[in-house]
Amino acid sequence: MKQDINKRKDTREYQFIQETIKKQPRERRSMACRLLAIAGCGVLFGGCAAVTFAGVFPVLADKEEDTQQKIELTETSTMEKAEAVSEAQTVESEETEQMSEETAKSPLAFYEETYKEVLKVSQESQKSLVSVRGISKDEDLLDNSYLQQGDSEGLIFLETDTQFYILTYEEELENLQELQIIFADGSTVTGEICKGDEDTGLAVATVKKSLLSDSTREDIVVSDLTNAQEPEQSDMVIAIGSPAGDSDAVVYGMVTSVSEKLEAADTEYEVLSTDMQGNKDGSGVLLDISGNVTGMILKESESDGDNIHAIAVSQILPLVERLANGEKARYTGIYGTGIGQGLYIERTEKDSPAMKAGLQCGDIISKIDGNLTESMQSYYTYLQTKKAGEKITLTVLRKNSRGDYVEKDYKVLVEER
Repeated sequence: MKQDINKRKDTREYQFIQETIKKQPRERRSMACRLLAIAGCGVLFGGCAAVTFAGVFPVLADKEEDTQQKIELTETSTMEKAEAVSEAQTVESEETEQMSEETAKSPLAFYEETYKEVLKVSQESQKSLVSVRGISKDEDLLDNSYLQQGDSEGLIFLETDTQFYILTYEEELENLQELQIIFADGSTVTGEICKGDEDTGLAVATVKKSLLSDSTREDIVVSDLTNAQEPEQSDMVIAIGSPAGDSDAVVYGMVTSVSEKLEAADTEYEVLSTDMQGNKDGSGVLLDISGNVTGMILKESESDGDNIHAIAVSQILPLVERLANGEKARYTGIYGTGIGQGLYIERTEKDSPAMKAGLQCGDIISKIDGNLTESMQSYYTYLQTKKAGEKITLTVLRKNSRGDYVEKDYKVLVEER
């Protein structure tokens, strides 16, 4: 009985279980519905995504294509190379233009341009130049025949109411029969010598205005020597006249040295050495770069070489003034040089007042009439203020037998010559 009851209980439980298990199909259908719903949503989402992607992709593709075009290495490299080539061509073009300019200004072209400028600067001063020709008479050699001494340059430096004054060269004045002055227009008139100086070889001549035509006088330019500046080493200068013997020449160069001296009685002059070619017969003047007369070319310079040598106009103004006035120079016959604290006597001229007074080579003049003197030019200037026949007191230092310098005063007579 109990077994039957238990079987029935088991049967019920089984049935319950069966009932529970039988509910499973409905859950599967629900799950299937859910899966279908999810799948539908997925399909719907996928479709939307596909539609969206289909619409957006071309835009993205275009952007990507554009971006790729901008960063392509091959194109960038090509552009860089093209820019580099263009830059190189530009540099080459600039260099070509520069070379073209340099070619246009080659050394010869630059020289030609410079020389034209030199000619322009010298044009006005050339109107101050004349040719001076000495005519001498030698009865002994050629039976009263006249001899032409040769032409030298002359510089018109002063004009008065009645005549022109010309600075020129001495040229054997003692045998001079006639002096001819040839002007730029070819006019030739007779001139007169005022006085010459043996030490420098310079002289001053005059020409009467009444002998010149109006047109000749109008073309003359008078050079002012009073404002002349003394050239210094490395200064550029222009030589006009006949610096190498040929007339109407113009050359330019520079002052290479001012250390050489031209000895003269009771004075000395600094010699301007240049790098310009000349010769012993050369004559003319030196100009500065503004065209002002600054030097007188020396004839037969004792300096070595054939280069042009000159004497500064500023140093010979007292001499030119004396020659123009026809005055004799006051003279003691001392040849020396300034040494900073006095004048060192190199020699005294034979039978000169200085030799007669007892001065000798090696003496040092420290004072003249109690005044300190440091240069031969200052000595000369002071000497010209004296009159012939006066005496000056020279304070001299001389070495004794022990080698010590002893001071002594000497009275020296001033003469003329």
